[in-house]
Amino acid sequence: MNINKLKIGDKVQFAKNTYALVSRHEENISNQKGTVVNFSIDREDNNTHVWIELDKPNEHFEEWGNAVQFNLTNEMDGGTSIDYLKKAKLIKEV
Repeated sequence: MNINKLKIGDKVQFAKNTYALVSRHEENISNQKGTVVNFSIDREDNNTHVWIELDKPNEHFEEWGNAVQFNLTNEMDGGTSIDYLKKAKLIKEV
C-alpha cells in the first residue's frame, strides 16, 4: 500500500502476522480492519503519525481510543513499525 496517499476516513485491513506496539508489548492485529482517523504532524521533531481506529474493541488499546499509532518518520519516537502499515490493504477510499 502507498501510505503517502492515505487520507482520513480510508479503511484498511491489516495483513497476516501484523503486530501493533502498545505499552511496550506487541498485540496481534492480523486481518483486523480499521479506519484512518488522524494524521498528527509534530513539526518540532519532524514526525508524522497515522492513527487507525480498529473496528473491534481491544482492551490493550483503550487508552489510545482503540487506535494503533504508526510513526512514519522515526520509529524510535514510538509507534508501530511502518512496515506493518505498508503490508496492509486499502479496502475503501473516501
